[in-house]
Amino acid sequence: MSIFSEFIMPIFLGKSETIYWAQSDYEEKFNKNLKIHFDSIHLQNYKNNPIRYDLNNYGFRTPDDFYDGDEGTVYLGCSHTFGIGHYLENVWSYKLHQKIGEGKFFNLSFGSAGLTSQYYFLKYFSEKLKIKKVYHFYPIESKYRYGFINEEGKIRTLGYFAEDDKTNFEEKMWKKYLIHKTYNELHNSTYKDAIENVCKKIGCDYHILDETTFVQKSNPYHNNLTPARDLMHYYVEHQHKVYENFLQLSNKKTTVI
Repeated sequence: MSIFSEFIMPIFLGKSETIYWAQSDYEEKFNKNLKIHFDSIHLQNYKNNPIRYDLNNYGFRTPDDFYDGDEGTVYLGCSHTFGIGHYLENVWSYKLHQKIGEGKFFNLSFGSAGLTSQYYFLKYFSEKLKIKKVYHFYPIESKYRYGFINEEGKIRTLGYFAEDDKTNFEEKMWKKYLIHKTYNELHNSTYKDAIENVCKKIGCDYHILDETTFVQKSNPYHNNLTPARDLMHYYVEHQHKVYENFLQLSNKKTTVI
C-alpha cells in the first residue's frame, strides 16, 4: 500500500451531498448574467430547470458511491469531466459510461484539477477499487496547473486561474520555473507516464485525449449551440464532441491522440 491510502480524499465536501452551484458556476454570477441577458432562452431554461450536482460518498459527481472492491470505469479530468455548468446527462464522461462503461461510474474528476491531482486520485483508488478502464481528458487549458500536497494529503493547485492567491515565494517560483516551457513539458510528461504506469500495473486499458481547441467563453444567444450555465465552460455540443472522440479512440489500438 502506498502513502496515499492513508489519506481521506480531500475534494469538495468529501461526502454525499447535493449542491446547486459549484466553483465558476455560482449563483451571484448566474443572476448577473440573467439580468444582462434576460431574453436568452438558454439562461431562462437554466433558471426554470436548475442544475443539480449530486456528489457521492467521496464528494465526486456520480450517482455511484465507492466501496472497497467495487468494479467500474474511471474518468479522469478537470471541470469539463466533472461537468461544471452542465446537467449530468450532457457531460461527456457520463454519456460515455452509459454507452461503453463497465461497472460503476468512477468519475474521478474535479474542477481546476491538473495532472498532479489526477494521478493522485487514480493512484489512491487503484488500491481500493477494481478498475476496468480509464478514460482521461486532458485539455490544453489544464496544461499549467500544478498540485502541491501537504502532510494531511490535501492538494493545493496553482494555475493561471489562481494567480491572486499565490504567495510571493510561489509567484517567483511560478514565473521562474513552473511556466517555463521546458519544465512544464517535463512535469506534464512525467505525470502522464505515471498515470499510464498505474493503468499498466492494474492491467486496465488507458485512453487519453489531450488536445482540444474548443472556445470556453460562450454566447448566451447562440442559435446552434447550447452554452454552459456559467457561460465559461464548453457548449453542450462540444461536450458531445469529446464523447464522440473517446468513442472513436476506444475502437483504435492507439491510446493517445
